[in-house]
Amino acid sequence: MARARVKLARILNESKRRATLKKRRLALIKSLQALCVLCKVKACMIVCDGLNDQSTDNVMVWPSRKEVKTMVANFNSVPEQKQNKKNVTHEKFLENMLVNEKSKLQALKKKNDQMEIEEILHKLHSAPTSIDLQSGKLSQAYFYIEELIKMIEEKESSS
Repeated sequence: MARARVKLARILNESKRRATLKKRRLALIKSLQALCVLCKVKACMIVCDGLNDQSTDNVMVWPSRKEVKTMVANFNSVPEQKQNKKNVTHEKFLENMLVNEKSKLQALKKKNDQMEIEEILHKLHSAPTSIDLQSGKLSQAYFYIEELIKMIEEKESSS
């Protein structure tokens, strides 16, 4: 059975809040461990859960403080350009999606025009007097026929 959706709100009961934090933190560690093993990547995690009774930060690190310090130092030693190499902002992501969708739209328009021209040519072949051609469609049909002739000539010359 699926779990009920978690209500995202502050848990008022202190002991429940700490228990939930502990469970979620362990689940997060487990997921990160699986990611490291399955994808063979190095990763670390730092979780700050606020002030404790002694007014000091409770900081939890995974896998260990020494390894986390080493990973952070290695990351900071890499030039900033290389660190940000694969970073993508929302704007860049949306721009890339827009470019991809525009190219798909152009391809579909071209295919649609080609199908319309082929339909016109089939109608011309079967009943030439029953077709009312617009001048734009007629010129498109002419260029389409020219392209087909070039393709046929190229195939004949290559074989």
